[in-house]
Amino acid sequence: MRVFYLFLLLLCCLWGCRPPDKAPVSSLTLLNDSTIQLKLSPGDAPVETPLLLQLTATDVLGVSGELTGVSMYMGKVPLRFSQRHGIWQAEFLLGACSDPNMLWQLQLEIQFADGQTRSLTEQFHTRW
Repeated sequence: MRVFYLFLLLLCCLWGCRPPDKAPVSSLTLLNDSTIQLKLSPGDAPVETPLLLQLTATDVLGVSGELTGVSMYMGKVPLRFSQRHGIWQAEFLLGACSDPNMLWQLQLEIQFADGQTRSLTEQFHTRW
């Protein structure tokens, strides 16, 4: 019985010595220019967790886009945007792969009320 308590004490001491978990980054600004702001939440982009892209711009009629893997082929992830309170947003999941710091490329097409279309390409990393 003494060995069990000694083992339990040792385990508790070792558990307390591990480094603290990193706090999640609330959001990552992918683009912030005079007309468009694009944010990803959570900013550290954990895999297999709901992620949210938010696009803020004026006079936007529609937004479409997709994500593709850069570090490794992971197929194409289509993004479905909806407008809510003047902000265009898309919720999505990204799968885990063998790369714990996977690089992804985001491609967006933004259609404005004046007939103009703007293409954006941004990259970010996910973690697991």
